[in-house]
Amino acid sequence: MEPDFKESRKQLDSLIGSRIELVITSGLYKGSYHSTLAEVDNDLVGVSHPTFKGAFLPALRGTELLMKIEASNGVYQAAATVTRSTLNVMLPLLWLRLVSALERVQRRMFVRVPSSIKAYAFFLGGTEELPEYAALPPKNWFSVNISDISLGGIGISIKENHIHYCFEGARYLLSMKIGSNTFFIVGKLVKILAKREGNILVGFAYDGLSVAAEKIMVGYIRQQELMTRGREDNSHGRL
Repeated sequence: MEPDFKESRKQLDSLIGSRIELVITSGLYKGSYHSTLAEVDNDLVGVSHPTFKGAFLPALRGTELLMKIEASNGVYQAAATVTRSTLNVMLPLLWLRLVSALERVQRRMFVRVPSSIKAYAFFLGGTEELPEYAALPPKNWFSVNISDISLGGIGISIKENHIHYCFEGARYLLSMKIGSNTFFIVGKLVKILAKREGNILVGFAYDGLSVAAEKIMVGYIRQQELMTRGREDNSHGRL
């Protein structure tokens, strides 16, 4: 058992039921996977077994990953390794062993700020089954507007005449430009939110962020926060 796990267990016990992001940084299944903290047993942590393309993620024993836990008072994270899977139960679990103490990171790691970033998207497929009435979209780029952004995901506005590109669960490649920096992100369309003024609003979750992309986005988010806070302060100062 890790020396600091006793304190980590107290925190984990209070976080059961919280949403989790499991980040695998190398190998065939590199990416981010959503889960839920289900159980704590001594130095082991049981999380709802993540899926990959409609099946259980083939997480091999010893696979290293980063576990991020979203709580009401902040985000916690710890390094962990896979020990085993329990699949023949009502709630299939993936069991992890902590290899670092649980630590609290940025209090609002997934703060979402408004944006007006123009970007381009490329449909990669990845849905298990497309609707019968839908034709596969052509293999080309289409323009989108990023209406809000965080380190957890982005909101995208797509012209209504591009509705044939929108499939929940499908994967896309995004080409984004912030300042003088152009970079690419791969992610999944998790929800079609609404129609507004001829546009389709969708929620987009990342498959994973490169260190370079995350650094650029952190700078942009902080800048937008400061601008928003400054506008709010000025409005409060006017009588």
